[in-house]
Amino acid sequence: MKVLFVVWELAPFFQVGGLGDVARSLPKTLYTQGIDIRIILPYYRAFKLHRVKRKEIKTFSVTYDKKKEKITLYQIHFLDSHLPVYIIKNKKYLDVPNQDLFPFLNLVIVEILEKNYLSWQPEIIHCNDSHDGLIPLIIKHKNLPYKTLLTIHNLTHQGKMSVDTLAKMGIDLGKCHVLRWEIKKRQINRLLEGIIHADLVNTVSPTYAKEILTEEYGAGLDEIIKNEKQKIFGILNGIDYDSRCPLKDKNLIYHYNATNVTENYPYKIYPLHQGKEMNKKFLQEKLGFTVSEKIPLIGFIGRFDSKQKGIELIHKMFRRINLKKFQFVILGEGEIEWVERFNWLASFYEKNIAYIPVFDSRLASQIYAGCNFLLVPSKYEPCGLIQMIAMRYGTLPIARATGGLKDSIKDGEDGFLFKNYSSFDLEKKLKQAVAIWQNDKVKYQKMVLAAMIKDLSWNKSAKEYINLYQKLLTKI
Repeated sequence: MKVLFVVWELAPFFQVGGLGDVARSLPKTLYTQGIDIRIILPYYRAFKLHRVKRKEIKTFSVTYDKKKEKITLYQIHFLDSHLPVYIIKNKKYLDVPNQDLFPFLNLVIVEILEKNYLSWQPEIIHCNDSHDGLIPLIIKHKNLPYKTLLTIHNLTHQGKMSVDTLAKMGIDLGKCHVLRWEIKKRQINRLLEGIIHADLVNTVSPTYAKEILTEEYGAGLDEIIKNEKQKIFGILNGIDYDSRCPLKDKNLIYHYNATNVTENYPYKIYPLHQGKEMNKKFLQEKLGFTVSEKIPLIGFIGRFDSKQKGIELIHKMFRRINLKKFQFVILGEGEIEWVERFNWLASFYEKNIAYIPVFDSRLASQIYAGCNFLLVPSKYEPCGLIQMIAMRYGTLPIARATGGLKDSIKDGEDGFLFKNYSSFDLEKKLKQAVAIWQNDKVKYQKMVLAAMIKDLSWNKSAKEYINLYQKLLTKI
């Protein structure tokens, strides 16, 4: 089975968001499970090779906006594996972000396939989000023999552009009978084209696959998506167990594990609950909090995005509860209104609220390891990774029952879920969680252990993707 995995970011070479982590982990896991998978993406100016040697494969030209553009195709190997990665260089369109980047990239990738510049022909093209949404359209327009899978990581990022861009790509609107576009606005929606023309579509959690069929979550596309629902599936993302591990995390001083460790490590490994307590004490000292095992330490890690992440629910809750009974550490940046509000709260309650407005990966690890609970009150969450990472570190998530949060957490068993998007519901669930932590240590410790040993790895997700690939190859 041969698969070309198309992305625009790939950790650690170039990363903007969570897709970079997915692109690093999923193909690598699929590769270890016997899939002949290769990655392709742009070679931006900001792309860091990290001492990986590149090999030039081909130099060729593509016509865009009636001009020939020089393309250089390189191959690298993915760090510690033999997984091939192809990077595409073009100074005009693929060097820095611009409105033509993704249409141009999609056109170039199909050209590479059509001309067999890789000297390797995939059976399946695995596209991701609106960035690659025109690839299934071009493949159908040209009647090429590839099966396409489109993964939707976030339906709200739709990639609308002027229909005139198609002319730049050499696509004649009069002859492209598979195209849909908004005539009045003269717009094309790249994600919509991908959904319509991909052979199969998946979201990054089963619940989100159902949610996008509704007006609340459909981002204006729900009626069209309903017509395509027979080909839409949901697969929950995983997390990288090698990099997300309290046993190995280099950002931690005190390492611990849920089970007995037989391997030798150059540092001491603590039992689960002792390790959690030591990391909590360390974090309390670092933040200038009172060091006490009797005060619950609660974290939040995420963007200050009131449209998705529920930061306003936390702020409303803070205005009602007795903050002196809790310790909160908030790590995030984003909307200036909420940055200013949390800065003010942290300055007024400096022994109970710590706000860090710039993301710090070392501190993030210490929050995962040191906190008792992590707040994830999202309005919607296609998948979510922080709740899984928290569980891996034995920190119980308190999350809204939506998308991947609902699929990855079992309420009262390995975390806590609340239904309504309400600060009152968040507060109620927080107090319930703290009551268990204070009054029923046996249940609390049982939940922590269940969270840590739960299989949230990419292995399970990869098997489901392989099933989808097989379904694609048997699809007529």
